[in-house]
Amino acid sequence: MVKVIATGKGYFGGEVREIGASFEVPDELWSDKKRRPSWAKLDPGVAFGGKGDHDGDGKVGGSKPAEPKPAAIVIPADWRNLKAPDRKALATSITGTKAPNAADADRVIEAYLESHKPEVFGDAPAPETAKGSGLQDALGGVQPDWVAPNDQ
Repeated sequence: MVKVIATGKGYFGGEVREIGASFEVPDELWSDKKRRPSWAKLDPGVAFGGKGDHDGDGKVGGSKPAEPKPAAIVIPADWRNLKAPDRKALATSITGTKAPNAADADRVIEAYLESHKPEVFGDAPAPETAKGSGLQDALGGVQPDWVAPNDQ
């Protein structure tokens, strides 16, 4: 099995893979360039016997100076109002591959925004339990709100 990373949204192994998803592809499928997913690339962290190709030159280790990481991708709130070439350029900066048309570029941008959407209430504080006034403790614990007949 070959460990790969999705560079675009695609379908493989019975499920839809989002951009950046890590998954495995059988060796015989990966070796056939026509059959393997074109929207996936070899995971550099496990390539070359687990030592990794740190700089992308095909050799183990860092044989050439590392390139600076690209700046975070900033998508304007009104990205739908951008002209088609600008939307295609934005999609290209997200995936690293050229978008063939504006409709595909829009799908890439939407998928990127969806995958980077913050979790609803993800930063909410942990719930706290209310502390009583001491009345329940003075009465001997929690009292039932009704008493069955014939139990008195």
